[in-house]
Amino acid sequence: MLRQLVRSSAAGRRHALRAIQKPHEAHILWHHRAALQPLSLRLLHATAPILRTDAIELVYQKKSPLEHVLLRPGMYIGSVESMKETMWVWNNQEKCMTQRANLEYTPALYKIFDEILVNAVDNKVRDDTMSRLDVTIHPGSSSSSDPPRISIFNDGKGIPVQFHKHEQVYVPELVLGHLLTGSNFDDATARLTGGRHGYGAKLTNIFSTEFTVDTGDAHTGLQYTQTWRHNMRERGDPVVVPYTGPNYTRITFVPDLKRFHVDSLTLDMQQVLEKRVVDVAGCLTNVSVSLNGEVVPLSGFQQYVQSYCPSIATDDDEEAAVLYTKVNRRWEVAVMPSDGGYSQVSFVNGMTTIRGGTHVQIVLDQLCRRVADTVAARHRDLPPLQSSQIKPHLRLFVKALVENPTFDSQMKECLTSKPEFFGSNCILTERYIKQVLACGIVERVVGALKTKQRTALLKKVAKKSNTVQVPKLEDANWAGTSKAHKCTLILTEGDSAKALAVAGLSVVGRDAYGVFPLRGKFLNVRDATDTQLTKNAEFSHLCTILGLKLGLKYDTSAERATLRWEKNRYGQVMLMTDQDHDGSHIKGLLLNLFHSFWPALLEANYVSAFLTPLLKVHPSVASKKPALPFFSMPEYDQWKADHPSVKHSVKYYKGLGTSTSKEGQEYFDALNDHRVEYTSTSPADGDALAMVFSKDRVADRKQWLRQSNPLDFVFERVASMSLGQFVHAELIQYSHADNIRSIPNVIDGLKPSQRKVLFACFRRHLVKEMKVAQLAGYCAEHTAYHHGEASLLSTIVNMAQDFVGSNNVPLLVPSGQFGTRLQGGKDAASARYIFTHLQPYTRLIFPAADEALLEYVHDDGVPVEPVYFVPILPMLLVNGADGIGTGWSTSVPSHHPIQVIDWLLARLMQPSDEWRGGNELEPWVKGFQGRVTSKPNGFGTEGVVRVVHDKKKSWTLAISELPVGKWIDDYKTFLWSLVAAKKVQTFTEHHTDRTVHFEVVVPKDDSDDDDLAAGIDWTKWFKLESNLNTTNMHAFDGTNTLQKYQSSADILDAFYPVRLALYHRRKEYLVDELTRDLRRLTNRARFVQAMASHDSPLRVLWSSRPSKAQVVALLQAEGFDSSQSFAKNHHDDHDDADADGDGIQGYNYLLKTSFLQFTDENTTKLLAEVEVKRQELSRLEATSAVEMWRGELEALKAALLSADPQYHSK
Repeated sequence: MLRQLVRSSAAGRRHALRAIQKPHEAHILWHHRAALQPLSLRLLHATAPILRTDAIELVYQKKSPLEHVLLRPGMYIGSVESMKETMWVWNNQEKCMTQRANLEYTPALYKIFDEILVNAVDNKVRDDTMSRLDVTIHPGSSSSSDPPRISIFNDGKGIPVQFHKHEQVYVPELVLGHLLTGSNFDDATARLTGGRHGYGAKLTNIFSTEFTVDTGDAHTGLQYTQTWRHNMRERGDPVVVPYTGPNYTRITFVPDLKRFHVDSLTLDMQQVLEKRVVDVAGCLTNVSVSLNGEVVPLSGFQQYVQSYCPSIATDDDEEAAVLYTKVNRRWEVAVMPSDGGYSQVSFVNGMTTIRGGTHVQIVLDQLCRRVADTVAARHRDLPPLQSSQIKPHLRLFVKALVENPTFDSQMKECLTSKPEFFGSNCILTERYIKQVLACGIVERVVGALKTKQRTALLKKVAKKSNTVQVPKLEDANWAGTSKAHKCTLILTEGDSAKALAVAGLSVVGRDAYGVFPLRGKFLNVRDATDTQLTKNAEFSHLCTILGLKLGLKYDTSAERATLRWEKNRYGQVMLMTDQDHDGSHIKGLLLNLFHSFWPALLEANYVSAFLTPLLKVHPSVASKKPALPFFSMPEYDQWKADHPSVKHSVKYYKGLGTSTSKEGQEYFDALNDHRVEYTSTSPADGDALAMVFSKDRVADRKQWLRQSNPLDFVFERVASMSLGQFVHAELIQYSHADNIRSIPNVIDGLKPSQRKVLFACFRRHLVKEMKVAQLAGYCAEHTAYHHGEASLLSTIVNMAQDFVGSNNVPLLVPSGQFGTRLQGGKDAASARYIFTHLQPYTRLIFPAADEALLEYVHDDGVPVEPVYFVPILPMLLVNGADGIGTGWSTSVPSHHPIQVIDWLLARLMQPSDEWRGGNELEPWVKGFQGRVTSKPNGFGTEGVVRVVHDKKKSWTLAISELPVGKWIDDYKTFLWSLVAAKKVQTFTEHHTDRTVHFEVVVPKDDSDDDDLAAGIDWTKWFKLESNLNTTNMHAFDGTNTLQKYQSSADILDAFYPVRLALYHRRKEYLVDELTRDLRRLTNRARFVQAMASHDSPLRVLWSSRPSKAQVVALLQAEGFDSSQSFAKNHHDDHDDADADGDGIQGYNYLLKTSFLQFTDENTTKLLAEVEVKRQELSRLEATSAVEMWRGELEALKAALLSADPQYHSK
């Protein structure tokens, strides 16, 4: 009751006085009335019965320093309660720092460990000869007989083993067993250590059940050992013995766990302590630090900072770059760009300052000031920056030695010393600040500021309005009104589809329907950044048109009700895309948009799709039946199989623009028949979309594609479809098609579009020039190409390009401007102005003799291009390949064609059972003058740079080659960025269309030595390096299965048996053809000779008029073969078809012989042809498949060497 009264108002306190009966006790309360305002701590801990004369000693107490430390640990060592935080810990397996969330530890337990560790660090300051620091953390067990035990050992001068005359104890006992003692009380002396108040290691002693010091003093020749127990209350007698060894100190203690409310040294707590040991290793130089017997693999602050890099990634998923500098002997600083907010890791005299302090602020101020100045100079349209806007993009590391440091508490987590008392200056050099400015921090700051501005703008454009002004929008009349919930927005794939939809509005009206055309593929918003979203005009337009609010989920009844009122401009969305794979992908991207931001709308059937036919079958004109629409190829294939005898023609509707306005009106007239609603009824539906579009689920997409077969899909026209059904039945078709058109085949190294172009060129016998635009049209006509013309034009141009970094062996001739190194081929002239034709050696690579043996793709029963060509060498290795599909991508470096040929020739020389595999081929790029290097993940390329002038104030360097994949214009932009950062003074250009030549002037700093240029790695300085990794070499094999190849030898091994098998088949095919040709010629020669002989029974043909049957019988009797007997099959020889069934047509090749053929000259010629054909057959039969291949490889090798002298280089 008294406590309640004391806590109340003044009137309550008067009641408290009246509640005490004895006057002298009331006088005591009155005497201490000040303490009662607002509360008296003594009264709060007292009750009325205690306030008696015989118990006053219990109210007012005096504690000894040791008792006070134990009673109030918070003011000395921090909280004794465990807490959970996100902290960095040492990953001993990866040898790097790792951030862990919800790490549970006790700050006070950490502090008593740190006190001893800081003493060891301080010893390095006092004695630079210290070279060892060993920490052993024995976690113990739950058994009281095996408590946790921590030991910290360091060599070097330790505690003097001398007797203190004033205090009458040895110095080790004085400084470790008596509070408020130490060597840090002389403030006139500049100290770079961590101790200050005289508590330090005594706190560890007090909070331990056992504490032992063991030290050897080489100066006094004594070894000292002493143990305290029971929180420093029980003092053991010191043991002092003679000692002749080196200086050392070892502190061993057993933490009193019950003081920290724990039963054991948890794994989390161990990780916190172990990380602190690694901190110390980073703060010490020339000291070997070990943890539990294992040396910490860090020495010095630079290596320590690097240990954070593997765990810190930028937005580009690359390991963060660290910028380190040693400012002077007392200051070391490192900076990383940050995408996850501001953070700092700092130390003062070896102590961790987890909350930073003035030493961090002095570095931060310099960086923020320069970043703000740089942004202001480069972006005058932006408002002035504050430090608070720059800090989130910095990750700072600071190690400082400060004289006599002061902190805000005994925990020493935040330095409060004023900079003027640091005892040293930390001034970052201009060169270092420039490096920081160039590492991407400026761009991050600018991007964040612009994102903030655009977010505000996005809120404005997303506000509800009856009318909006968006280009190309055909708005519904009711949009944004009280009838908005009845409106449907039709999103079309392009302008031509919009025209079709607008034509359909003449049927359904424009009150409740609006139309908006999309430009190509919509942004994948699932992992898009705010910057990407605000930069995407279509995303902003859709928010504006629909009136949907970002951040509003529409997952409550109140929020969902807004869809039926004027707060939203439309009540539903209908997707109208092409009925091909790309159309399915666009629908998937839009469904992904709604699922990412407004998933509840999909549950409310907010999105539907408008389906149009993929093709129409037109019966014969005589039948006068209407056209039959088909919405998928499997649906059409099934109909065709069910109606094999129905004559018909097919019209493909590649895009919605193919349909006429009349057809559009017909579609909308039967709107419900063409409309399908998308539903989301379970979490699996949303997960299916996330699996396809989330960048973090690549492995899931691969598994999804492996387990599916696109041929299993059967299209069914339904009124509604779940998101899961859409993904697994329709969107997967796009994913498979995307991989097929993006990733080449290992056998011919070609993608489908390239294969179609090559097939069209062979079919056209394209040995004379033809415009690229015309070739594209011819190709589309004869190969059933159903995609955009621009893609086909680009494919033709790419197949003819021959600049450095394009094709090692271009298959087409570039006649005109097909692109250069300036822009990587993007500077090619229009397809209307450039010409091309087959290279002379292309037919040597793809022999015409193979064509009859290849398997062909059929389009509506008509064979088009082969499933894959089988060249005589693996063109995938020769020209390389890059491609990005769904779930998979590929990157195969290019190689020297002559080396590939030589590898195959060597392989052909070895019998199969003796072949042990070929060596890995090194990548090669025709015309590249730089260097190819071997790397752990493959290979790398380096450009060429050299110093041409070394002047007093600058260097002039010549860059004569760029790494593979870097183009001149892009590199020029990079050089301009160096100029802006004042790393480069100026540069000039002296390129040709095939060669690179920059001359760059780099200024010298005042501190640069004249010989410094020899020590600079200019290749790295100018970023003249690129990677040619061999870890992502994917390709389809001969069975159309996607495979990963580990090396060039694997690709060669996969190609070799397929090509050799084709040679065996080709030989069989050619022997059969020659045999048939020889029989035909032999029969003709015999016939001519017989007709010329007077004794031949065939003379009757001259002298009488036999019947057809008599002629056939006579020829058969003389052993002549009917033409059907040596035709490929019975349907091949159409000219000799026996219409009358009397067999006479089979001998027309003899009976229709011209009279001129019976002349002596022609007879002799015919006999010679027979002999030539016989010898040709004999040679072919004697030639093995291996010899055929070897001969064609040698012919190709000779052709390549004569075509371009660059093939002579290795």
